[in-house]
Amino acid sequence: MKRRNFIQLSTFATAALSFSLLYSCNPSSAEKAEALPIFLSRLFDENTIKDTGQAYLKKTPAENNENRLMQLLADNKKIAIGEDEKAIHEYLNKKIKTDFETGSTVMIKGWVLAVTEARQCALFSLIKG
Repeated sequence: MKRRNFIQLSTFATAALSFSLLYSCNPSSAEKAEALPIFLSRLFDENTIKDTGQAYLKKTPAENNENRLMQLLADNKKIAIGEDEKAIHEYLNKKIKTDFETGSTVMIKGWVLAVTEARQCALFSLIKG
């Protein structure tokens, strides 16, 4: 099964599981909500997400800044304000899907990731560093 198809099929499961994951991770700000790669957190543990984020930052040193990553992830002002974590995750999931559809991907540690996913990992690594 292609990764894109797998992501599409698991969207509903991700949405259902994201609520319990959000509460267990206890994000208290939009910044944390944007830094939490929901789909990847089902595959990777926290250290792997951090390592993936650090590897991405080595490849793209111009993005090695929390504010810069937030701007790139939240190119929508409503999302940047971050009043609704559910809306943030829905927005980012759509952005990830679009990344795969348009070929906006990057190879990190043997994984083909959407640029949005890689940026989330990078932001996670900076926040949790």
